[in-house]
Order: sequence, then C-alpha cells, then structure tokens
Amino acid sequence: MNKNGKSLVFITAIITAAVTFLATSAYYAYVLKSRSGVAFSGSEKIIETLNIIDKNFYYDIDKKKVVEKAVDSIMESLQEPYTTYMDQEEYKKFEQYINGSYAGIGAVVLWDTEMKAVIIARPFEDSPAQKAGLVKGDKIIKIDGQDLSDTDLDGAVARMKGEKGTNVVLTVIKIQTGETIDVNVIRDEIKIPSVDSEIREGEIGYIAISMFDIRTGDEFNEHLQKVLDNGAKGIILDLRDNGGGIVGSVTAVANQLLERGQMIFYTQDKQGNRQEHKSYGEGIDIPIVVLVNENTASASELLAGALRDNKGSVLVGKKTFGKGVVQMAYPLSDGSVIKLTIQKYFTPSGFDINNVGITPDYEVELVSDADEQYQKAVEVINNIFKS
Repeated sequence: MNKNGKSLVFITAIITAAVTFLATSAYYAYVLKSRSGVAFSGSEKIIETLNIIDKNFYYDIDKKKVVEKAVDSIMESLQEPYTTYMDQEEYKKFEQYINGSYAGIGAVVLWDTEMKAVIIARPFEDSPAQKAGLVKGDKIIKIDGQDLSDTDLDGAVARMKGEKGTNVVLTVIKIQTGETIDVNVIRDEIKIPSVDSEIREGEIGYIAISMFDIRTGDEFNEHLQKVLDNGAKGIILDLRDNGGGIVGSVTAVANQLLERGQMIFYTQDKQGNRQEHKSYGEGIDIPIVVLVNENTASASELLAGALRDNKGSVLVGKKTFGKGVVQMAYPLSDGSVIKLTIQKYFTPSGFDINNVGITPDYEVELVSDADEQYQKAVEVINNIFKS
C-alpha cells in the first residue's frame, strides 16, 4: 500500500458566519474576530465573495451547497490526507461505525492516500461485502458513481453506510485481475466484535483485535481473563489488518498489559507541547508476541510500539502502515464537523512512526494458507518459554 500525514477556530468562525449570507461585511468581520481571536490575513475575501454572490448572482443558488463546497476546498487546500470535512450525515454514520454497530457492507477497510481509494483489508464473515465477492486487497475507487477525491477514509466509510436493505454500487479494482468493475452490495446491519480469542498449542493465548471501537477495552478484558483462566502462559496478540480507531480504547487495552506508570505513548503539537499517556493498570507478567502487517495502522501501531518498548515484546510479520498523527473533530454550528490533524504520536522510546511504520523483529512473508507469520510467532513464544 502506498503511504502518506491550523488554525482551526478561524475556519469554524468563517463557516458559522457564512451560512447566514445576509448580514453585512462589517458584521461578518466582527464575528470572525470575536469567535476566533485571530483571523487569517485576507479572510474577509471569503465573506466578500459570498455577499457579492448572494446579492448579484442572476441564477438561483443552493446556498448550503455553496458553503459545503467552500469548506471542502479550504480543507483540501491544507494538503494533509487525514484533515477533512464531514457533513452531518457523514459524521452520523462515522459515529455509528466507531460505536461498533451500523448498516453497511461489513468489512475492515484502509485508505490509499495517493490513489484516493478504499482498500478492503478483511470482509467480515457472511457480510454483504463477502457475499458480493469483495476480497482482501480489492480497491474501491467510486461509491455510487462518485469518486473519492474530495474525502478521506472516514468520509468514504460514511458514504458506504445507509439504511438496511438499500443498495450501494462500488466501483472496484479487483486484486486478482486488475479489472475495474461495478459491484452491487445490499447493506445490512453490521455488529462488529472487535476482539476474538482462543487457547492454542496448549498454553498460548491467541487474542486478535480487529479495530479499536468504543467497546474494545471491555471486550479485551473479557478475552484476556478467559485465556488466562484457561492456563495461558503467554499471549500472541494479533494486530494484523487493524487500521486503528479510538485512542482511548488503546489506552484501555494497554492498561491491562503494562505496569502502572509505564508510558503507552506521548503526543506533541506544533508548539512542542508534550502530553504523556501512561498506564494506570497492574499489567501482566507473561510474554507477549505481537503480529503486525502492512495494514496495522495508527492506534494499533501505538500498542505494538508500547509493548515492544516496555515489555520487550517481539514483533512478527511485516512493516506497519505508518500513521502517527492525531485528529480532532471540531463540530460546526450546523452539526457538520471539520477533522484536523493537530498532533503527532510517538512511541515511549520517542520513535516517530508517521510515514515510516514499525519494522518487526522478524519480517515474514505470507506465501500460503499456513499463515507463516503466526507459525513464526508460535516458534518465538515457545523459545521464550524454554529460556
């Protein structure tokens, strides 16, 4: 997969003011200054343009659409792949996804920042995506005939959601053939279990986390206790194809694995302000081997880095995706949202993963259904047991 990575209150003030259209330029300037404190140089040009259009343009206009396009253009001009605008409907659907239940196609997805495409990382079992023939590696380049040049992963995910039983047409580049085809998918209710586990090889607790949603911390606690109660002497933690999610859920998981006071990660803004996130749990004193691949991104990279830096956990698989930036969602007055990159993440050792990724201790290619990466993780943890 190809890799990619502010003044925010000003933009909020511009859009909040612009939607009214009918006040004077002086009033808009007052709103800008009073709400933002600092205005962009020349920002009055935007308001002047909207006022001139409103007063003089001959044809009827959809004022809401004009403003939506204006905001889109502002966000696009920042030229940062994770900074974007979501209208009310897109943000509502995004929240449903993060909360772990929605009506959609049912797949773990990632984003190709250069191609502006959605990549299928894993269709859920018996999901609409799987039933429609979508497989890992397929790239979605259009949704209902609309390309994705004006959005990001969150916006694209929101477009694929909808009412249960409705149809969405995905234009897909198939991984096996390179052929571009239209695929009809019937949306269905998707409930996402983000954690799965079982005892393997007698004394290995295998735990897979597919994403970090609002319920992941509690789900992980249940699965961790289950494998420990069933005699696990070590953990293989599978973060492959985990594209990230809610950072608070990563902290909730790390609290169960790391000792109190150990750093999980820290963030730093452009002024150099640093905020440390440390474990407040008791952790566990058994070895952990972590499976990662090229689709392990963002929050899952933070967990992998924290386990390696604090516990010396061995990483097995492929180099990770390399998303190490923090986004904050800022609601606008009409219920839409601008999502800005505001900070960078760093692992406890100070490693900047953005656009770089984490190289595992053992790089292993998948060449068959035998899952060579998992087999290597078993070998590593068995060697730890013997040492």
